[in-house]
Amino acid sequence: MEWRQMYLRDDLPCHASACDACATLPEYGAALGRISASVAVCFVPDALVLLYQMDLLESDVSPLMDELLLLQSVLSAHGPVGRADGLVWFRRSKTKAQAVERKRKQFALFSNEHHVHTYLDRLPHESDIEYDRRRLTETVKFLRTHWQPFGLIPIILTNSVAFEREAPVKYGGDVTVMSIRTLVDKYSKRYSRLVELCALGNAEDDEALEEEGGELDDEELLSKKRRTLFAEHISELAALEGLQSGRYVEGTFRSSPYNLLEASVSVALHKKSNPDDRTTIMLIGKSSHNRAFDGDRVVIELLDRSEWKTVSDRIVEQEAAQDKESDDGDTNGISHDQVRKDATPSGRVVRVSQRKWQSCSGSLQQSSHSGGGNALFVPADRKIPLVRVLSARIRNLFEKRLIVAVDSWSRFSANPSGHVVQEIGSSGDKNAETEVILIESSVPHRKFSKAALDCLPDGEKWAVSEEHIHKRWDLKSKPIASVDPPECTDIDDALHCVSLPDGEGYEVGIHIADVTAFVQHGSALDMEAAERGTTVYLVDRRFEMLPAMLTSNFCSLVGGVERLAFSVILVMDKDANVLSAEFGRSVIKSRRAMTYEQAQNMLDGIRSKRDHADELGNSLLGLASLAEKLRQRRTDAGALSLASPEVSFELEAETNDVTDVKFYQIRETNKMVEEFMLLSNIQVAEKILKHFPKCSLLRHHPKPTDEMFEPLLKTAAAYGIELDVSSNKTLNESLNRVELAFGKKDPYLSTLLRMLTTWRMSQAVYFSSGELGYSDYLHYGLAAPVCTHFTSPIRRYADVIVHRQLQACIGYSALPEVLYDSKHIKGFSNVMNELNRSAQYAPRKSVHLHTLMFFRHKAMRQQARTARMQRIAW
Repeated sequence: MEWRQMYLRDDLPCHASACDACATLPEYGAALGRISASVAVCFVPDALVLLYQMDLLESDVSPLMDELLLLQSVLSAHGPVGRADGLVWFRRSKTKAQAVERKRKQFALFSNEHHVHTYLDRLPHESDIEYDRRRLTETVKFLRTHWQPFGLIPIILTNSVAFEREAPVKYGGDVTVMSIRTLVDKYSKRYSRLVELCALGNAEDDEALEEEGGELDDEELLSKKRRTLFAEHISELAALEGLQSGRYVEGTFRSSPYNLLEASVSVALHKKSNPDDRTTIMLIGKSSHNRAFDGDRVVIELLDRSEWKTVSDRIVEQEAAQDKESDDGDTNGISHDQVRKDATPSGRVVRVSQRKWQSCSGSLQQSSHSGGGNALFVPADRKIPLVRVLSARIRNLFEKRLIVAVDSWSRFSANPSGHVVQEIGSSGDKNAETEVILIESSVPHRKFSKAALDCLPDGEKWAVSEEHIHKRWDLKSKPIASVDPPECTDIDDALHCVSLPDGEGYEVGIHIADVTAFVQHGSALDMEAAERGTTVYLVDRRFEMLPAMLTSNFCSLVGGVERLAFSVILVMDKDANVLSAEFGRSVIKSRRAMTYEQAQNMLDGIRSKRDHADELGNSLLGLASLAEKLRQRRTDAGALSLASPEVSFELEAETNDVTDVKFYQIRETNKMVEEFMLLSNIQVAEKILKHFPKCSLLRHHPKPTDEMFEPLLKTAAAYGIELDVSSNKTLNESLNRVELAFGKKDPYLSTLLRMLTTWRMSQAVYFSSGELGYSDYLHYGLAAPVCTHFTSPIRRYADVIVHRQLQACIGYSALPEVLYDSKHIKGFSNVMNELNRSAQYAPRKSVHLHTLMFFRHKAMRQQARTARMQRIAW
């Protein structure tokens, strides 16, 4: 039996402004809100409404829900899938409540769980949903009596038609319950966009009604059984029992980007095996997916070996997948000839334990509209199936880019249901398409909050002071310069190199913007930066992790201005071996902010004797010489030299239209800066790991599996080339041999194979040093035994954490207590990894968009090479 101690009070206000009885009570938290005295009805939403109908609650399409009372018991409800998701529900509801506040809605929070007249003990054998509803209805009964003197009527707003139907009988006639469906039906003629914003799909999901205890008429149930398209999801209890017995396994559902009828789940089949020893289970066909979305947490049942199938080489996109519903009498559209000897382990989804539904962007499929107010929505993300949406203005939404929220997916429907959240703009418009990219990438692009901006220093008064210089290394006399891309304003690194007095080595300085001098741990600015995670660079704009006052001004290591830095000072011999390393906060004054091209011209001029080498020139010469040796040493150790061709765009100043596109040129100076950034990242990683062996924030690149290299090996074999992928060193040597053998007769082949190698590898990820063994710290691509990110705190929040850990190592400040927790660092790492993936996706899509817009009215003929072929499913 679960016991808990509760303190009940009789002096907690109801938060209605017109209530004289509560006017004399102390104001427990003004932030809990007030219900205005001018309204006659106040809606009290249940947890399902907060979870599914926030687009409706946040909208300004009608004044119906401008006054809301949120109950403490609702925000802490157990949720529709059981107690395990209670915390997730609480956080999401709380966040949504704050979103309502940002829309300037009137809402209040009533602490019914601590009020003496509304607290209820749980009854023996009472289900979660029954307990939550009993608390909700009893609280509304109290409020109805409490508010009667001034005529305010509380109405429960629910997403459940069954709850609305049974409430008068089950909970008494003095409780008014209104479903979202009833509300929309009643007021849709006056407020037409209610239908569009409402997540009616959830209210209409008969399976959900059955789980809640609702009943379908016999005739209706028989009709639905005749057109059942998917198996019913098993209960949470059945799933838990199956997982414990080993009958089921659980993992994350990943849709194929090429074939919507194929998906996979990576699972550990044996509980005692190494966590990294995972098996990929294929889920082939819509019936096997059983309404799962990419990113959902799913429980799957393994199929018998006789039912295993092979992965198809077909491309099946959303429209083609839609047409496969009846192939072979099944919903999966997969023919029997896919069952072959080389079939892979296969399974089917039996339960979705956690949904990852989110808003998606795309356009309506005009051919799917046959009258009425609904049509199929085609998401821009090819991993999401077509969504059925309803809108009174459906004809006006064709050829528009839209944001649609997925609401539900009944087992009686071929498509999920959703509703239109927002109209972005016309299809093909650059700003509308860019907005689509940002939404699909989940890139935060709202303005910084006032609370975050209030953390910034005074823009007119702040400057490096004598106090700063007194407490830091004074490095203003060093020949420091930055080397960056053209028009870079967020300069977060600079370098210097001077010969040692004995002439036998060098002092090398790697100076990084001291962002933590301006961003205090736990501040509003710090929390907002953590939420953004990284700066996202698109072709024509960027979305910054920190406000421009810091990124382009006080933190940017611009030339000729004193700036605060965090410096790594290395003593190196002429062979680029590190003899000693020191770390400290400093004050620097960069001599010059150079582009890669300008720095390269300076090096070339000095080497050709055309130009005289001053102190800054000699610094560049020393850095370039050491960088070449560092790079060769890494190559000898197995570092990979891969290809990921980047393009650069020239934009018209006023319109931002693309005027030219070309490959981005990589110079010696690019590689020089890269080597010293990597070197400092390794040095800092070693330092923080020594002091914090269980909670250091590190970065590693796992070795690819043999399965990941199969497409690369097949491509190479087609040209008669054998690649040795047994280690990073042998792989790099194999690629170098290809370049030597084919460089003149087929110069692009080597680049193609290096690109394929890049594509076949997993991404480098952040992790906590306490979660892996030391041998797993390896960064495969860089051939570095240990590494982190320290050099870009202006644009990466992970670097901010590393700066704080380094500060603690050298005694500048205490490490925040939460950063001692390996589990916290692990959770933070997972979030940063996800944000980084989004930050990489958006720039690539922006390049694709601008390339398309540049070439769409141009006819050009160029040589190309096919990297991959797949059959298109018609």
